[in-house]
Amino acid sequence: MDEKKFVDYYSYHLNYALKNDLTSEENFFRHVWQIVQNRIKHYEIQNPFSQSHAIHRNNIEKLQQFQKYLKSIDVWDARPFHLVIEEKEIRIQKQKELIEELQARLNELKVFEVSEKIRIEEGYVATFIDLLKQIEKLELPSGRKLIMSDHQIVYPRMIGKYFSDAGDDIPVETLRNYYVRKNDDVTSKGTEIKPGQKFFKIVPVDPNKK
Repeated sequence: MDEKKFVDYYSYHLNYALKNDLTSEENFFRHVWQIVQNRIKHYEIQNPFSQSHAIHRNNIEKLQQFQKYLKSIDVWDARPFHLVIEEKEIRIQKQKELIEELQARLNELKVFEVSEKIRIEEGYVATFIDLLKQIEKLELPSGRKLIMSDHQIVYPRMIGKYFSDAGDDIPVETLRNYYVRKNDDVTSKGTEIKPGQKFFKIVPVDPNKK
C-alpha cells in the first residue's frame, strides 16, 4: 500500500468501528498498533535464507512506514510505555540542547550590551548624525569607501543602542527619519539636517602637505 493511502485506509476502518460502537478511538488505535507490531515481529523471525526473505523484508518496511504514520496520530500516548518515555526523553534532551545553544548566543550578545550610553549634548543629535553622514562619504586613497553598508537601518540602530540625547534614549524610529531615500542628496521623506545644525566639516588630509 502506498503511504499516501495510509490516512484513508486507517480512517475507513476507524469510522466503521466507531459507527458500529465496536470500540473507542483510543482503543482502536491500540489494537491496530498491536497488530502491526505483531506482524513486524512475525516477519523478523522468519528464516533469512528462505526464498521469501525479500518479500518479508519488504513487508517489514511497509509495516514500519504504517507504524510511523500511527505514531504521528497518537494523541493519547497509547503506544507501549517504554516507547513513549524514550521519545519524551529524546525531546527533552533536544530542548535542553536548544536552550544551551540559545543561552550561549545570549551570552555572546551580552558582550555588546552597555551599562551607560555615550552622551550626545542635548539638542545636537542632528549634528552628530551629520558627522556620521560625512564619514559615510569618505573615500580612501584607493577610491574605496571608508565604511559601507547596504542597509541604512544599521545606523539608526547603532545610534539608538549606544548613544543618548543628554542621557535620554533616542527612539530608533526618530533616527530612521534621517536615513530615508534621497533625491539629489535631499531627503524625500523624513527629517533633513538643517544648515544651522551643521557645525563641522570633515576634510581629507592632503598627502602633499603631510
